[in-house]
Amino acid sequence: MTEMLQEALRLRKLGFAIHWLIPGEKRPVESGWADALIKSAEDLKKSYRPGYNVGFRPGKWSVVKGREICVLDIDIRGGAAFAEEAYCAAAAMLGDKSFDVVSGSGVGRHRYLAFPIGASPQSAATTLRQSDVYIDRDGKLCSPGAEGARPAWLIELLSTGKNVVLPPSIHPDTQQPYQFTA
Repeated sequence: MTEMLQEALRLRKLGFAIHWLIPGEKRPVESGWADALIKSAEDLKKSYRPGYNVGFRPGKWSVVKGREICVLDIDIRGGAAFAEEAYCAAAAMLGDKSFDVVSGSGVGRHRYLAFPIGASPQSAATTLRQSDVYIDRDGKLCSPGAEGARPAWLIELLSTGKNVVLPPSIHPDTQQPYQFTA
């Protein structure tokens, strides 16, 4: 059994709503994944193919220890130069800089948050904070109104309706694994 399949089964047993992601991507393999039934361990074993990444559906679908799991996603789009600013912004909201997952990008982070059943955010993605600095498609500084401009970093709360990549998935750009921090 591969490490990916083992980890998917372990997380499924904990209560995460696991699904497979296209090799080398963050997109789910199956269409209709957002509203599909939660896969059993047997379904995961049967549908697994070498190279798949693993993801989960946060919010109402993933219940661990009686709580719905959502993800605070710290997305660093402008590279390492913007990481510390984003981590500090997240720490201001959370009270500390501890994160559960380091993205395969090396700079992105995830923090898993537990909500009472039925209390996870209704919106699939809620932007909580973002950089005042903007970058273009090539990662160069630009003005907010420029074509393709986007914040250098973004902090979102991901809930029901989103897909979250899990370790030990491989990041599509860096070919490095996502990793749990503890």
